[in-house]
Amino acid sequence: MGGNGFSIIQDSAVVTFQALHDQASALAFALPKISSTVVTNDAAIEFRTVSKVAVGSLVAWFMLKAFKEAMANRRLARKLRAQGIPEQKLQSRWWMLGLQRYLVGHAVEPSPHLFSECRASQQLPIIHGEDVDGWGCSDAPKVYLFRLFLGIPVVVLADPKALHAMLTLKSYSFVKPTNPVKLVSNITGTMGMLMIEGDVHKRHRRIANPLFNLKALKPLVPAILASLDEFFALVDQQPASTLIPFHELSSQLTLNAIGHAAMGYNFDAFNGQGSRVTAAYRNMLQHTSLTPWTLLTLQFPGTIGKIPTLQSHRFQNAFKVVESAVKDMLQNASKHPDGHMLIHELLRQNEQDVLSEYELVCEVRSFLGAGHETTAAAISSLVLLLALHPTIQQELHDEVESTAVALEDSDALAKLPLLNKVINEMFRLYPPTFTTYREAATDVTLPMAALGAIEIPAGTRFEIPIRAIHMDPSIWGDDAAMWNPHRWDTIDLVHGTSDVSANRIVKGRRQIGPYDFMPFLAGPRACVGRQFALMELRLFLAGIVQRYTLKTDIKSMDDANLTCAITMRSTNAWVRFEQRSARA
Repeated sequence: MGGNGFSIIQDSAVVTFQALHDQASALAFALPKISSTVVTNDAAIEFRTVSKVAVGSLVAWFMLKAFKEAMANRRLARKLRAQGIPEQKLQSRWWMLGLQRYLVGHAVEPSPHLFSECRASQQLPIIHGEDVDGWGCSDAPKVYLFRLFLGIPVVVLADPKALHAMLTLKSYSFVKPTNPVKLVSNITGTMGMLMIEGDVHKRHRRIANPLFNLKALKPLVPAILASLDEFFALVDQQPASTLIPFHELSSQLTLNAIGHAAMGYNFDAFNGQGSRVTAAYRNMLQHTSLTPWTLLTLQFPGTIGKIPTLQSHRFQNAFKVVESAVKDMLQNASKHPDGHMLIHELLRQNEQDVLSEYELVCEVRSFLGAGHETTAAAISSLVLLLALHPTIQQELHDEVESTAVALEDSDALAKLPLLNKVINEMFRLYPPTFTTYREAATDVTLPMAALGAIEIPAGTRFEIPIRAIHMDPSIWGDDAAMWNPHRWDTIDLVHGTSDVSANRIVKGRRQIGPYDFMPFLAGPRACVGRQFALMELRLFLAGIVQRYTLKTDIKSMDDANLTCAITMRSTNAWVRFEQRSARA
């Protein structure tokens, strides 16, 4: 998810200033009226004096509100710490006269970095009780508290017992924070399954679940392979020694695939600007870049958000194009009730009009957004990793060739051991969804392995550090930071948290629980399109290694320029696709 990740983490803190903005906005709009009265009545006090008094009053009010907010955050943090949750130490305690804990918190601490892919590895010592205040036990707490601006406490949670309660048992008591929802809803709409909560989410989930069972997915294989053939045609036009920016082409590949397989629509993403809808969709994605201005427009939609800009004008035009296209897709799909695309199945599942027209539009937009961006990040990492590990690449090619599996046979591909291990290891070390956030919707009790039952006040913010959990040596072994698909030769994925052995190793095999490996999250809010994404990745990866030898000048994934925004993905995946001799 560089700097963009900082915005996502920080934007919960921006909420603190919502009330301040509203009051300041109201006063600002009132000033012209005050000015007019003063001038027209020829009052003794000049407008400049009034303005100074108003601004001074506003500053004083702002400081008072900020002080009250900081004190409320201090009380919440003390309540959490009193129950045993340790707090990340401040490396310097005195550079702001000791007040940095309540003013800027840990936001300017050099480690863990708030907006870099190295955050995961830097979090691990703290998760295990190092560099924290208030922890004197030998066992790892798997939880710690850090603070953002005005001392807003955020609980970093890696305890599987607590995660089981948060993500599964009490999933609707912990909601997604407001600003990330606002950002993503620019693409998906406000009523897609990614955005909604509670009973509304349950209703949508009942409609969407049948779309992604294997029976419904198998007919989509030819459409996905057609997108892969388009990619092959593009690559084969290039000289064998050409470095190709696969970090860009991966998005075009998956956009075409979701268009063909889910909507029966040709985005034509490889052809320059593509279709009108493709160009509009790209403009919308650019609008979601996490700049300071974007955050301000999200946080203050009634004032700053209404300021006309060239970017907002382009976004509105693009939004209308995509909205109209999605409605046309739904209308066309309704004329073919026996169609086998996801959009046809969506309409069949909604025969009783459980979802409104707007909700259907939002779900299709969600398929489009979530269905191609995360898969693009995943296949980009997979291709680059194989180019960096030629031995694994050759093993995978040999497996695909020796089994003589046809790409059309998705069931057979799903049973190829190394293919699945390569994909799992990519998801472990480079998960597109590298972290996620929750906020307590109500006062709730959260059980923790090391601390017992913790009382969580409503509004408490949480960060679930998925990638840090995936890199934890206590879970994965001392080589957890290395990419090694063969570690999965001796791994058992177990289903219940109580089924994981304390020492992890049972009969020579490592036990990994459902909250130790979460590339698609877990519980009722887990990714509904998991099987579709895995099927796509198997088809893409098997087809690519069967046809090409992958090479790169990049020396390691450290040079891949991993950026952390809505997803974590490489922005430097330059790869050579050299046709294998058997296909020359």
